[in-house]
Amino acid sequence: MKKMMTAIAAFTLVAGTAACTPAGTEEAAEAAQGAGLAGTWKANVDSAESKNNISNLVLADGQYTCNSCIPPYSTAANGEWQDVDRPGVDQIMFEIVDENTVKSATRFEGEDLGTSTWTVSEDGQTMKQEFVNLRGDESTKGDLTLARVGPAPDGSHAISGEWDLAEYGDISDSALMTTYAIDGDSITVTYNTGGFTATLGGEAVAMDGDNSGTLVAAEKTGDNIYRETYTRDGETVSVVETTVDGNTLSIVSKDPRDNSEFRYTATRQ
Repeated sequence: MKKMMTAIAAFTLVAGTAACTPAGTEEAAEAAQGAGLAGTWKANVDSAESKNNISNLVLADGQYTCNSCIPPYSTAANGEWQDVDRPGVDQIMFEIVDENTVKSATRFEGEDLGTSTWTVSEDGQTMKQEFVNLRGDESTKGDLTLARVGPAPDGSHAISGEWDLAEYGDISDSALMTTYAIDGDSITVTYNTGGFTATLGGEAVAMDGDNSGTLVAAEKTGDNIYRETYTRDGETVSVVETTVDGNTLSIVSKDPRDNSEFRYTATRQ
């Protein structure tokens, strides 16, 4: 499901509830407001918005093709492991369960990374994806719903066609948290599946827990604005801008390769 799932895995996007104001006096509330980026934040699922982020899929004649993936790829959908050359994934499996349901799983160097079940509604207009992410300190799970925006080709499986994000469902709490620490010109970002420590304005660094060869460079572009630039093989794959406003973060992730955007907010815990 293209970058919608990538966002969850890489940026710990989804679900959250507003944190209560710290117990105590107005001084305590003011202290929280002035704490800047440092601290632990939880993403707010209801705030998620995507733009130019359509998934174009075709499952037909025993072959699964993701036309919207960068780059596009195809693989057999016969319930057996297939070798693929994808960032952070070297094997994938697709199993057709019935005319409305497909299961998939991924591996890297023999390690199981996660599973997904895709179920299209009887009217064919929505598709629910339930996923388990086995990476990180804790395995996590959740679901999202996509809305059909383009028809399935004649004779193809129900998951085929064009899909856009409708809503996120329940997501494990540990998948939602991101912690930031600032020490001078050094920033440390930690989430369930990894993290990184980089010098603000410095060279790009590798990320803990990442198998895709992606590097990240961080910089502070304003009093309360931070930018992370993600590159792979010398190509920019994502630029994430985070703006601090008291106890709220506003995050905008852009992929310059296809001009797609993903936006959401997070609340200080």
